[in-house]
Amino acid sequence: MAVKNFDSMIELAASRGCKRIAVVCADDELVLEGVKMAVDRGMAEPVLFGPRAKIVTLLEKLNLPTDWHIENFDGEEKECAFTAIEYIKAGKADLIMKGHMQTSSLFSALLNKERGMANGHILSHIAFVESPNYHKLFGSTDGGLNIIKSFEQKVNIVKNSVDAFHKLGYASPKIGLLSFVEKPVPGDPETGDWVKISEMAAAGEFGQALIEGPLSFDLCLSEESKKVKGYASDVAADIDVMVCPSITTCNASVKAMYMHGATAAGVVVGADVPVVALSRADSPRSRLASIATAIALLGE
Repeated sequence: MAVKNFDSMIELAASRGCKRIAVVCADDELVLEGVKMAVDRGMAEPVLFGPRAKIVTLLEKLNLPTDWHIENFDGEEKECAFTAIEYIKAGKADLIMKGHMQTSSLFSALLNKERGMANGHILSHIAFVESPNYHKLFGSTDGGLNIIKSFEQKVNIVKNSVDAFHKLGYASPKIGLLSFVEKPVPGDPETGDWVKISEMAAAGEFGQALIEGPLSFDLCLSEESKKVKGYASDVAADIDVMVCPSITTCNASVKAMYMHGATAAGVVVGADVPVVALSRADSPRSRLASIATAIALLGE
């Protein structure tokens, strides 16, 4: 059964059993508060990596259990990430969560050929959005990782999206390929790429999924626009994932929806395990939803 909102996402995560979260550079109040919310719901067991003394001080300040598992690490944050990755590879933790560190340091470690967890795959960020103006939860990608998207990157971002939504219970996720218009424009590389990917999807290269593009923003999300334009489509106005042509397009559109009442959660997919990448601006519900979504993405 497909996940339709964050309440059902949290229920799904809890049903998967308690998962061990390796928190890299865990010396951060907001990160620890987010972990506590997941612990309180029985879905998470934290493994905290970072300076033990500082982490214990923060746990005491926040009235959190000081007997949480702490792996003391006082070195560079990238090396802290490598230590957490080794924990994952040894089967001592199930997923990774970004703590008080630069995003670039974490992903540089994950993408490292010898010590990372990407195995040559392209990683991508999915923002899961719950909006009062749309009838179900949907993903928007990639607004946090890939700055310049080659055709190969776009193909892999679509693959990552299909795989993620299969794990969330979607038998055939509906993927909208966002552009400024809903038809190909001669000589325009953006709409041309989307046409090629749509053709690949029709040939079965992405497995069970309905993939359509180019689609304009309003046709991705608005039933009224679909009616007014007389646009015949099983994907338009019912997308499960909106794949954006640039990091700016995705980032700006998600933040615009956030400013108009939406809740967003973020997870990076494509590595051996999901990666929780929180923002300091995230609300408590967003933090919990991000952790729950990563746990749900582990699959059965």
